[in-house]
Amino acid sequence: MTNLNTPGGWLIFTRLAILLLTIFLGWITYQSNQLLKRYKPDFNLLLSPPEFIVRLLLVGFCLFLAWSSGLSAQTLGLVSPNWLKSIGLGLTLGLATQIIIYLLTRWAIARFGREIYSPVVVQSILPKQPNEWILVSLALLPAVAMEELLFRSLWLAGFRAIIPLPLLIIGTSLVFGFMHLPQGALGIILTGSINIFFCLLFIWSGELLVPLVAHYTINLLQLIVAYFNKSWLDEYQLFSD
Repeated sequence: MTNLNTPGGWLIFTRLAILLLTIFLGWITYQSNQLLKRYKPDFNLLLSPPEFIVRLLLVGFCLFLAWSSGLSAQTLGLVSPNWLKSIGLGLTLGLATQIIIYLLTRWAIARFGREIYSPVVVQSILPKQPNEWILVSLALLPAVAMEELLFRSLWLAGFRAIIPLPLLIIGTSLVFGFMHLPQGALGIILTGSINIFFCLLFIWSGELLVPLVAHYTINLLQLIVAYFNKSWLDEYQLFSD
């Protein structure tokens, strides 16, 4: 049995917990995909109190796992010596990446047909009225923070000592793409590719803040673009009869 009284024991426990958490989130993603094929929620998923509480708990659990790993804050990317510079870099890269995503999305849909992409998730979290924007913007934070803590701080920093880094990046990108299954094949491919970019950002900067801000910027800009293109979104037949 693993002795939790030793640093190595806690690290093994943490790695097992990370693996189980990832499997659990993958199962939730699959179930959500099946549900959204049959049911259109009449409320904003991001603004649902139970959903918000669960996301906060997941962020807290990821932070607990970061602590239980025994790894330093620097190794986990939780230290940012120049946080203003990191935020500015994340905003700039997020904006540039979102422009590329938008152009690729429109090209892919025109080339391969509407079936390659589903905006069901975007429609489910899009603000219904202007006064919801502040709440939606705030509700995005724990969702992004949880994904970044899990896939960057915990997976990359927690497993790179036992798994080659290229394999870690590819593996987490496949899982990250699968976790966006409700967005269709294009959503899976794009998010998996973006995960590679986020991983490289994390490794290059040594900080979680840079990919976190870039990730948040991309998600928020996607909602803004969708909000001003509602007629385009409405062209999709999202739900089966």
